[in-house]
Amino acid sequence: MEVTRLLLIVATVVILLLLFLLFLPRIRKLLSKTADDSSDVRFKPHPFEFRGSPGNPLNERIVEAINRMGGLGDNAEAEYQASLETLRSVAEEAVPIIVSEYKNLPEVQYLDRWSLIQLLAELKHPSSLSGFDEILSSPIPPERSKSPHTFSTRGEEIILRTTAVEAITRIAAEDNREAVDLLLKHTRHENFSVKQAAIQGYLSLGGENARKALLEMLPESDHYILDIRRMDVGKVPQPEVEKILKRPEIDDLPRIRPPKPPRDSDTNHLT
Repeated sequence: MEVTRLLLIVATVVILLLLFLLFLPRIRKLLSKTADDSSDVRFKPHPFEFRGSPGNPLNERIVEAINRMGGLGDNAEAEYQASLETLRSVAEEAVPIIVSEYKNLPEVQYLDRWSLIQLLAELKHPSSLSGFDEILSSPIPPERSKSPHTFSTRGEEIILRTTAVEAITRIAAEDNREAVDLLLKHTRHENFSVKQAAIQGYLSLGGENARKALLEMLPESDHYILDIRRMDVGKVPQPEVEKILKRPEIDDLPRIRPPKPPRDSDTNHLT
């Protein structure tokens, strides 16, 4: 009886050992996957090369902020704001790196280019103004999409530029005269959406003589833009929406929206 019990125990141990060895590769794979899922966002792959600042510790902080920009979850916004705070304390050094990286990105990387402009907009450092001016002064490339009503490369380029205007407006709101003057400069932009954004920004921040200055500077054909009001889309009556969509200039508006709009602006529409 004792021998039989001993044999059963030995057989059970052997079977358990064989099962463990059989499932060991799967266990290792599961543990590896769990470790990867819990890794900090800064170690995720990214498209940036930082050729102008190799080895700079700020590169890692910039990547972390970009990754957290599109984060999800209950703590995503708090973590994103925390990553921004670490960059704001060294913004003067970080801005040139971000601007340089933007210039080095291929044209087709629209989301990555937008993310860098949006990061500069969040930092609101005056040293980024020259970079925004260069973006707005660069000509909009011709449409490269074979199906622009589905995906428009021109629309993507317009988004980059309107985001740059929004970034300048944020800096101008902090009593920065250079930013205000930059808004005025681009009120004659070739693209209607960019022009309208610059005009609205300058009207808001250019002082009591802003409207007069615009009326004197802009061609008469653009004077109506000064009276375009921004309005919550939910408050626009449906017939007015249909009227808006029939305007000739609506074809000039970007059809593709950024993945995450600026946090301190409401959803707007033209009326």
